[in-house]
Amino acid sequence: WRLQGYVPQPTNAPKVFLHEASLAPGDAPNELKMVMRTSQYEKEGQPLDPPRAFSTISHDQGKTWTPAAPEPDLWNSVSKAFYGLSQTGQHLYVYSDGPARSRMALRYKLQPPAGPWSEEKTFYDSAAKNSYPTLIEHAPGEFYCVWDSGTADRARTHIRFGKLRIPSPTR
Repeated sequence: WRLQGYVPQPTNAPKVFLHEASLAPGDAPNELKMVMRTSQYEKEGQPLDPPRAFSTISHDQGKTWTPAAPEPDLWNSVSKAFYGLSQTGQHLYVYSDGPARSRMALRYKLQPPAGPWSEEKTFYDSAAKNSYPTLIEHAPGEFYCVWDSGTADRARTHIRFGKLRIPSPTR
């Protein structure tokens, strides 16, 4: 691995603690987009108000990045999420819901090409702590998923496996 660049802090806004990003092709040709977990810069571990993911774009294969910017439609309460591009052409965002560190359910949103993010949908909800979703697409719109799970009181006691099928985008 070789360091290519860094993500500048937001312009005209308070600093944000940016970490644990997911990387995928963006909306334009030769564009990379990272969507990042966030928390307050001065109070690491405390959610932003409102709790939102931030993103950054590169047009030169990751050598330089735009300043981090909020993703108003993407929830993030101090928890790693998954962001990717499906073979169906849709972006997918899978995240832990609820207040910071609650992480009880996994929800997801879809974004068709050049369209807005969908309403929140439920992927997995068991009244137990669930976090760190990781997905891989094995067929167009069909994903294998793995994440850590626990009980209502204790995180990370299990590793779970599931499947997520997303509908083809409407045109």
